Amino acid sequence: LDSFVAALSKKGIKLLAVDFDKTIIDIHSGGIWDDGVDKLVPHVRPCMRDLMESASNKGIYVAIVTYHRQEWLIKEILHKVLPKKVAIKIYVQANTDEFLKRQMTSTSTSDSESPRSKMPELNGKQAHIAAVISEIAKEHSVTIKKEEVILMDDDIDNIRIASSFGYFAFQVQQNVDYPSFESFETMLLL
Repeated sequence: LDSFVAALSKKGIKLLAVDFDKTIIDIHSGGIWDDGVDKLVPHVRPCMRDLMESASNKGIYVAIVTYHRQEWLIKEILHKVLPKKVAIKIYVQANTDEFLKRQMTSTSTSDSESPRSKMPELNGKQAHIAAVISEIAKEHSVTIKKEEVILMDDDIDNIRIASSFGYFAFQVQQNVDYPSFESFETMLLL
């Protein structure tokens, strides 16, 4: 894992964007989780937790980019599985009502439609990543270019879209574990 994180730095990666459902956690939460944080914590994959911590400690910005609706829940989980100094640095861009409203195009909503009746075009995780890059620029005066971003996601469509935007993107398989990062490193350094 440390070798993969070193390879991220060597490649010039400034932002590690990671999906939540079936990537950080080993199940799909359904976008809204009603069973409490403590029931979701055991589903956090140790290798993904350690990746986020290691990358953050090496100065790489880390963001969770997800269609999940409950940003607060994800932040609470991070505080339960990571040291506080790491958890507070991780950006979370979820499909909150505020985020979805910002993504809505003014031309597609008529007065009769409620904002919830139509989902905006998010281009996979592109809108989420763009929102995080904008937040980092505002908070840290750091510009992050597309070739300085890597997305890790279980959804192949999100991977394809991210690649088409010029990001590095790796599909996370259901059986991901520490040895998986050796192959991610090999692909990254090709």
